[in-house]
Amino acid sequence: MAASSFRKVPACVSPSIAMENPDMPLLYQNLGWSRRLYETVFAGAHDASITSGSSCAQTQSLDIADQARAGVRLFDLRIIAQATPGGPRHVGYHGSPGGKKVGTLAVPRNAQQQVVTHAKITGEFGLGLSEMLDQARHFVTFSGEFLIFKFDKCTNYALIADECVQRLGDAIYKPIGKEFGKLTLGDLSGKVVCVFNDSALPNMAALGAQDGILGFRSLRGEKNSVGAYDPLYAGLQYYGKGGTSPLNIWKTKAGKIDENEEKQRKMLLAMAAQANDDSPNVLGMMYWTSTGSISSIASRNRVMWGATGVRRMEQLWEEGLEASIRLQAERDRIRVMRHGGIPRLKAYFPNIVMIDFADPDKCQTIYDLNTAADARLIRAYSDWRSAA
Repeated sequence: MAASSFRKVPACVSPSIAMENPDMPLLYQNLGWSRRLYETVFAGAHDASITSGSSCAQTQSLDIADQARAGVRLFDLRIIAQATPGGPRHVGYHGSPGGKKVGTLAVPRNAQQQVVTHAKITGEFGLGLSEMLDQARHFVTFSGEFLIFKFDKCTNYALIADECVQRLGDAIYKPIGKEFGKLTLGDLSGKVVCVFNDSALPNMAALGAQDGILGFRSLRGEKNSVGAYDPLYAGLQYYGKGGTSPLNIWKTKAGKIDENEEKQRKMLLAMAAQANDDSPNVLGMMYWTSTGSISSIASRNRVMWGATGVRRMEQLWEEGLEASIRLQAERDRIRVMRHGGIPRLKAYFPNIVMIDFADPDKCQTIYDLNTAADARLIRAYSDWRSAA
């Protein structure tokens, strides 16, 4: 990892904290306080809590704190209540819930006993929710960075949301009246953004955006169609979907990688073909992962992050950007923004690259796409202005 790309200490971080955390990545200091979220490329951790278990289930080797230090900014989390001798405990999981049981769990918010559903699963349990939230709060508080916790396929959504509010305290992000993608890195500094599947929000009791409990919406429809973007939506709107079929057990590592690449390409080009003013505001999500039901995820991941695999990932990412630039330039309604004194054309591109087994080298590769995007957009804007 080229440490110089990350390592600059902002004024809001004290020298003592910087000395205690020599490897802390500080994205916004390099990219600028005014950098908007939809202009930024960052790593996301797929199934971020699964740091142990069988080879066909484990997806990460670092805990949340170390993933954040490596450069991860979005964490994909599935949370379930695991039965333990001390009572149900909310943890991450990877797999399918099995037979359900009912237990009780004290809710810190009102000190009352609440019914909580816990289950056995086919798969693996992961890190505990309380520990993950504590690590996230500590990281953003001492670094000034931001993190996004994305909760999906969970049980006990209201209890999970309550724990987020209680554990994160003033480090939880609450809306400030801006369109989500237009939030700047300065707006998000020192905050953990908690987004839940939009369909789960009615189950949150009294908790909502005013408490920092936001939704997320996938804009991907059937056959890669693109849903309507709502600029007033209080939360994350993104386009993308990961995963390869776990049923294709006969495929080789190369075959699984090819399957994922083709799936991602179809989605990138579908989104890039959207001829409307809102499409560049959608946060793109690209998965450089491949799953399966019996073979080792780590083994496939090593191939995907070898020299050839990295080139394929970068080329795929650039393919989506180039397609969007061509369309937006042809429309003659280019969005022009000023960033660092340089006019910039806005086009859709994958902002979040989801990965397994996050580490500093992978995150650095993804971080470097910010430079590639800036250079290409500036060049495209110059070409557009020359032809005008």
